[in-house]
Amino acid sequence: MIKAVTYIVIGLFVIFGFLYMFVIDVSVDDITSNIYIEDKKKNNHINDYLITNDFNLKTFTQKITSSCLQEDAACKTVEIYKYIRSSFIIDNSTDYSSPNPKTAFLNRQGTYLDIALLYSSLLLHSGISTYIKKDNNKFYNYACGIENEDMYNAVIKDIRLSPFTKKELTLKNQQVWAFDLTRNDNNNLIIDVELYSSEKVDIILFPNKQEMNAHLKGQYGRYNKDCARFNITEAKLTCQAPKTGIIMVKSHKDDNKFRCNIYRGGLLFGDIKYEKSNKGNNCIQIDVNSKGTFQYPGIIN
Repeated sequence: MIKAVTYIVIGLFVIFGFLYMFVIDVSVDDITSNIYIEDKKKNNHINDYLITNDFNLKTFTQKITSSCLQEDAACKTVEIYKYIRSSFIIDNSTDYSSPNPKTAFLNRQGTYLDIALLYSSLLLHSGISTYIKKDNNKFYNYACGIENEDMYNAVIKDIRLSPFTKKELTLKNQQVWAFDLTRNDNNNLIIDVELYSSEKVDIILFPNKQEMNAHLKGQYGRYNKDCARFNITEAKLTCQAPKTGIIMVKSHKDDNKFRCNIYRGGLLFGDIKYEKSNKGNNCIQIDVNSKGTFQYPGIIN
């Protein structure tokens, strides 16, 4: 009997000790505090602020990239970049302590980091792997799984959508068509010229109208020898355009049908910046706050 009572008492002590250790002494505040600390540590990394698995954002991204083929990641990267650059304002704040790409999306405005996070979030929702790195005062996005050649071709294709001019005419013998490249700024301008004609023509880049008129009168007229072709029916030229430059096409036959397209040029394949990810994927480097002549993915100024 005494043994039985002893076992009962010991059993009660064990039960109460278990409750004290694992139930009574557990504080909800401690759990909340620990979770908060873990989350705070997690959010110290830039990429933890990216928006993921948002149905509305995915639907929105599909609209932005509707002109691209499903598998064309380079096209999607360009279209999302153009949308970000044209639709959002990067404010002057340098306080990056509380980034919030969702608020930036709603307000159409945010810090440099907010807009970078929003851009990569849109890339994610279009099926493109991405991450962000900070380098001094710059935030660089990376769009992975895209080869440099594909990105270069996507950028060139977009540039070609907005030519300086696309002209189709029928010229008479000795008739001239000219395009004025005069501009107010002092920025360097390189042009790509494509010309096709049914009969032979001359195409010449002059430093100004006076030199062109002198040439047409049979007088000495200075011109860019690297950007001049005579008696040809097609040509592809890359030229540095003077501030007051003018490009001329002169026909040598009647009923001469020709087409001339002039685009902003100067972008080279080697201009596309990239790095290899830890998994060995090719990742295009991007700056959403680029200030250069070419504002595209892969072009870092």
